[in-house]
Amino acid sequence: MANPFPEDIIFGILSRLPVKSLARFRCVCKSWFKYINDPYLHTIHVKEPTPIFFQLYVKKLTPIGFQLSPVNVWGYIKISFLHGTTSLRKKPVLELDFMGRFFDCLLVGSCNGLILVCNEQDPRDSEGIHRGVFRFALINPLSKERCHLPPIPTKMTGLIDFRSPYYWASGFGFDDSTNTLKTVFFANLNLEAYVPCTMVHSSGSSSWREVAQNPAYPIKGGGVFAHGRLYWLAESFTLVWFDVKREEFGLIDPPKPKGDRWFDCNELDDLNGQLGFSYYGPFGIKTWILKQHKEWVLHRCFDISPILPPPYEEYDLEILGCWNNDGDILLMGYIYQTERLFVYTLKSGDLREVDCGDASGGWIRMYQSSSLSLLPTSA
Repeated sequence: MANPFPEDIIFGILSRLPVKSLARFRCVCKSWFKYINDPYLHTIHVKEPTPIFFQLYVKKLTPIGFQLSPVNVWGYIKISFLHGTTSLRKKPVLELDFMGRFFDCLLVGSCNGLILVCNEQDPRDSEGIHRGVFRFALINPLSKERCHLPPIPTKMTGLIDFRSPYYWASGFGFDDSTNTLKTVFFANLNLEAYVPCTMVHSSGSSSWREVAQNPAYPIKGGGVFAHGRLYWLAESFTLVWFDVKREEFGLIDPPKPKGDRWFDCNELDDLNGQLGFSYYGPFGIKTWILKQHKEWVLHRCFDISPILPPPYEEYDLEILGCWNNDGDILLMGYIYQTERLFVYTLKSGDLREVDCGDASGGWIRMYQSSSLSLLPTSA
C-alpha cells in the first residue's frame, strides 16, 4: 500500500523523535527501517548530547616479577550512558571483547552516532623497540552494532618507532558528498627525521589506501571532526586540518588571548559539532569557536573561582564538550589527585559540581547518539 504521507512530512516527524524511540521503531516494518536508516534523517535530526563512560579493563593477567606481560593481557571494553543532572548514574549498554590482547586502547572520537576505538597491540622487534599493530572498530552504542576495519598494512606499522610522542594519530569523519565514513591514520616512520605516511579507509572498502599529501608537522592523538574537517594539535603548536572530502591537509593558527598569563589546555574541544579551543588563566577559562574554517570567535570567558580557586594550571582542567543543546559546558578537573566534574551554565553563569561516582579506569566523553546504522555489517 502506498504511503499516505509525503516523504518530507515523514522525515519531519521522525526528526523530532528521541533517538531511543527511533532505535525501537526500526523494527516495526521495512519502510520504517528504510526511513530511519536514511542518511538524510541524520542530517536533520535534533540530537541531544549524552555523556558516556568508556571503560577498559582486563580479565586475564599473568604476573612476571613485578610487571604484567602485555602479551597475556586480554582487553575488554564497557560503554555506559551517564544520566542525571546533579548525580550521574551509569547505565551499561555495551560490553565486548575488544579484539584480543592489547597494549593500549583509545577512544579516538565520535561522529554520526558512532564511536571509533583503536586497539594498539604490542609486538617488539629484535632490539626491543615497540612496533605496534593497530586495529580499529566502529561502534554504535545504541544499536550495539560494531564493525571491524581492515588492519593497517604491516609495511607501515612495522616501521613506527613508539619512542616518539608524535608517532601516530587518527580520526574519522563523514563525507556528505558520498555518504561515507572515512577513517584517517597518520604515522611518523622515523624517530630522527620527519617521514610521514597517511592512509584513509572509506566505509564499505576492504582496504586502506595511502593519500598523496601529508601534514606539514607531526600530529598525535584523536582528531576532532567539525564541518567536514578533522583537526589535531601539531608539534609546533599549530593546528593541522584534514578535509575528508578533498583529502587534503592544511594549517591554521590557534587563537591568541591578550596577556601573558594564559595557559592553553592542550586540547581541542568538540562543542556540539563545532571546533573549540580553550585557555585557562588567572581569571578562569576562555573558549573560542572556529567559524567558517578560518575565524576564531570568543565563545565564553567564565569564572570558576567560586568552586575552584586559582592557580588553575595545577588542576589539569579539561573541557569534555557541551552538556546539552543550550551549549552548557561539561568540565573535568584532576584536583588533588581526584577527578571532579562541573557543568557551567551559559545563561546564568553558574558553575555546579556533578557527582560522577567512581570514574577511575575510564574516560568520560560527550556523545551524540543516533539510531542510524551506517555500519556495513553488524555485530
